[in-house]
Amino acid sequence: MKLCDTLSRRFFLKSSLATGVFLPTILGMLPNPVGGRAFAQSEKGIAKGWLELAARRGEPTGKFGRIGDPVTLTVGYQPYCTPYWTSTVNKQAELWVQYLPKGSRVLWFRALSGPLINNNMNAGVNQFGYMAETPALRAGDLVACDLVAATGYDSGETGAIVVRKDLMDAGKVKLPMDLAGKPVGTPFGSFSHRQLLTWVEQNKVSMDLNDRSIELQMSQLKQDILWAGALWEPYPSWMEYRKLAGRWVTGLEMPCTCAATNKGAAQHTYRVVGATLALQDWLRERPDIIAGYLKSEEESRDLLTHNPDLAAYHIWSDIPEVPPPVIRSSLDMMVWDGRITQEVRAHLKGCARMWRSIGQLKNERTQDPDAFVDEWTQAGFLDLAISEMHSEGRWTSALQPGFPKLLSDEQRKRHDWSRYADIQVHKAPWSPRRI
Repeated sequence: MKLCDTLSRRFFLKSSLATGVFLPTILGMLPNPVGGRAFAQSEKGIAKGWLELAARRGEPTGKFGRIGDPVTLTVGYQPYCTPYWTSTVNKQAELWVQYLPKGSRVLWFRALSGPLINNNMNAGVNQFGYMAETPALRAGDLVACDLVAATGYDSGETGAIVVRKDLMDAGKVKLPMDLAGKPVGTPFGSFSHRQLLTWVEQNKVSMDLNDRSIELQMSQLKQDILWAGALWEPYPSWMEYRKLAGRWVTGLEMPCTCAATNKGAAQHTYRVVGATLALQDWLRERPDIIAGYLKSEEESRDLLTHNPDLAAYHIWSDIPEVPPPVIRSSLDMMVWDGRITQEVRAHLKGCARMWRSIGQLKNERTQDPDAFVDEWTQAGFLDLAISEMHSEGRWTSALQPGFPKLLSDEQRKRHDWSRYADIQVHKAPWSPRRI
């Protein structure tokens, strides 16, 4: 299926800004992803542990076929956001092919932000969705879905407040108070919105906050309409590459949201945890598909961790307008660990408390943010996938340091695209790492 692959980033932006129904409309034109037949569950070809996990979401109905049957999945992903590049690598390298039943297909639907993916998941047309933890919490508030894995977590650097280059060059923005009352853009509901609100509270500065998409921020910064914007990699580094704006504050230079909202969380710089969401219907009906897909994600993290140059090629092949040096530099800001640990949960609870307090979470499922996070995070699926991969001698996230720890002291410093100014990314063979 090449339809969405051929549509440009700008076309997707215009479509999402129009009515918010573009992707559901396109999806409605596609064949039924699971066919018209319904089968009873079968235990063939899957360990008992997977069936026990699936049973947490009720008795199976067979509406998505028997275990082992091929499927067509629709996956909502965001190719222009660094923390979710496990999805891009999985898509471009087609790692999923060896893990799903023979004859299965995956349709990848591109989005520029989480809300459109939320809409598709709510309609049942995206079985999996990728976004940051902040919009993912809202997805859990609105959609019958669960967090089954993190994509990874950043060093604090993938989120940044950028300031127009002319203002920085003229020395007009040096201190937090220099932005008091000034127009600043961010996509409301995003992790950048959370970062900006956190920074405002920490610095006691009142700004003129504007709900602006990433593309509109870039345009209005260039037109001298906005003074600053809050956005995510690879955009901040890309804007520096294009000399439109400079990274003024990154998450490396500020405490995380949970420093104020969850004192029990480990103290760390502002962090972003990427989310892999799955519909509860599919968790209940097809644990074999969940198992295979999560294993393909683990191989994506293996590739991202151990061959970032090849990963940069796959990402660039999906978003070729972003310069390879920018992509490669952004990869250095990440730890590709998919586990939902207690520290990840503590971070999520801090974010959920903030989101509930400002009305981003408002439904019954999130009345108690802490209880919601405990119920919504279904770590057992990935834990079982990791256990089975380890038994086969495969590398997994369990060998990563664990949130919020970093891979090296170098990750505590800012990265710059110029380090990779001469990089030439290219396709190359890939073999999973053995342990």
